[in-house]
Amino acid sequence: MQACQNEFEALLSSVRVVVERYIHYRIQRSHDAEDVIQETYLGAYKSFDNLKDRSLFKPWILSIAKNQCNIWYRNHMRHEDISLDTLGDSLAADTLAYDEYTQIVSDILKQIPEDASRLLLQHYIGGESQTALARQMKIPVGTVKSRLFYAKKYFKEKCPPEILSVYERGSIMKKDDMILNFPKKMPELTIKKANYPFFAVKFEEDTFIIPRIGNKNAEGTYRYPDKNLALVSTCYVPKKAKIHSAEGVQVCRDTYNVKRGKLYKNECIWFAQLTDEYLRTLATLRYTDEPEDHDIPTEIHTFLDEDFDILVNGNDKIHGMPLLIKENPVQTNETGIHIPQKGLRYTMGTYDLILGNKTFETIQFVLLQNGIFTEHFVDRNGRLILMRWYQSQIDIDIYEWYTKEYKTRILNNPSITVNGEKYILIEDRISEYAL
Repeated sequence: MQACQNEFEALLSSVRVVVERYIHYRIQRSHDAEDVIQETYLGAYKSFDNLKDRSLFKPWILSIAKNQCNIWYRNHMRHEDISLDTLGDSLAADTLAYDEYTQIVSDILKQIPEDASRLLLQHYIGGESQTALARQMKIPVGTVKSRLFYAKKYFKEKCPPEILSVYERGSIMKKDDMILNFPKKMPELTIKKANYPFFAVKFEEDTFIIPRIGNKNAEGTYRYPDKNLALVSTCYVPKKAKIHSAEGVQVCRDTYNVKRGKLYKNECIWFAQLTDEYLRTLATLRYTDEPEDHDIPTEIHTFLDEDFDILVNGNDKIHGMPLLIKENPVQTNETGIHIPQKGLRYTMGTYDLILGNKTFETIQFVLLQNGIFTEHFVDRNGRLILMRWYQSQIDIDIYEWYTKEYKTRILNNPSITVNGEKYILIEDRISEYAL
């Protein structure tokens, strides 16, 4: 018995991060997620003897976690703490207050046919697949798809205008104005240490975009040393997404290369989840439409991959990046900056950031990741104004895509020493919000 318990604990330890990440991403309130985690572990331990092939432990316990999440949703879907978000693609009123979600869901479900209401609840809230529903109802999967189509149609017909308008808004960059309002030469930039105290702020941005349906924002990239506009990237959030049953949104980025005069549609696509406390990346999609790169396969990475590269708070691989930026001073000495943990935000204090003729009161935080050091300046509204991108000297020396000519040109770029290693300023990225 003890040997069996030790084996279970060893296997659980190897997948614990993935299991708990899955449950927290599906059930966004931490105290509810912790309850489901305990039920999952208890259920798995009780039925561990039934698992004959121990190599299948990860998918086996994830199936238990999925079932426990579905049970939680079924037990709570009539309660007032289920938001509009739980209906996935059918709903998009992220700008509404949380309490309004519940009332809208309740009112609409009462107005549509009972069969349609029940089907929506089973599929979008209960998480039951179309195949599972077909088995339960003893009908073909195609019939389930058809009924779901009409159920969503009924639902959308009852949605108020402020919800439907989000779907109807376009979010695509116009080709007749690729550089938007960004000047071709970088605006005059002054960064001055301020004497006002540090202010904690809620920071919801994910690469210059707040991941809520209908949002859109652009960034201009100015490369050093000439400080000319090199790229204009526009991010937009077109619709809801569901990754391993975890609710989130799809974020798309179109990038216009100024020198080439070429637009790269969907240059990057990722999927994000924004909660009251955390920002989480659910999945990333990597592909290219360049003919010369057609031999490169499309790659999709999700949060259930053990090595999924997510932005986290230190070693916390479960919850994601906390929204609230609290003071966490970086360590400095005569040789530069010391960063104890990669992927953890460290604050540098308050700064007056003067961009052209505009002045912003900001806090600065820094991040160190593999070979990259970034400085972020966030204003009192919690919006990112400027991100400064530094590359390690070691990487610049060894990477083939940095030509000999380029390496010579950037020798006199501003630099900073982090953990005893030299990092060179490559580019400044300015938010369209700041213009």
